[in-house]
Amino acid sequence: MQRLNYIILAAPLLGAMTTTNPSWHDGLFAADSAYQHKHGHTKDSDKVTGSGKLLPADGATVKILSPKKEQIIKSERIPLQFNLTKGRRGHHVHAYVDGELMGMFNGQTGTLTGIKPGNHVLELRVVAEDHQSELDAVDKVSFTVQ
Repeated sequence: MQRLNYIILAAPLLGAMTTTNPSWHDGLFAADSAYQHKHGHTKDSDKVTGSGKLLPADGATVKILSPKKEQIIKSERIPLQFNLTKGRRGHHVHAYVDGELMGMFNGQTGTLTGIKPGNHVLELRVVAEDHQSELDAVDKVSFTVQ
């Protein structure tokens, strides 16, 4: 029984190690979109963070390059490419699909997985190193998965 408890406790730690090491997965902070951020779900239209409104961008910007507006993707794996300017506060981006936080990315590329068929809105928000302070540096694009 003690060994089973150890395995149950060790599994989340091992998962965290594989999903947060930025040297793995081409700068991907969360290995795939199955990773769920601990801060709950935020609706796409809400301009708030866990602690309130989006903070000033302070030079941070993000521009989604892929997927393109209204692009049709024939896979549940959505390749992301974006330009990130961190400014004074920015550290990484949070990726929301239809208002649900699906992953975090430290580089300028990544992949979301498990996206179901249908029309979706991808929103990237620049976030400070504390993972909670989302900045008013946002870009959105709609796409379709077939």
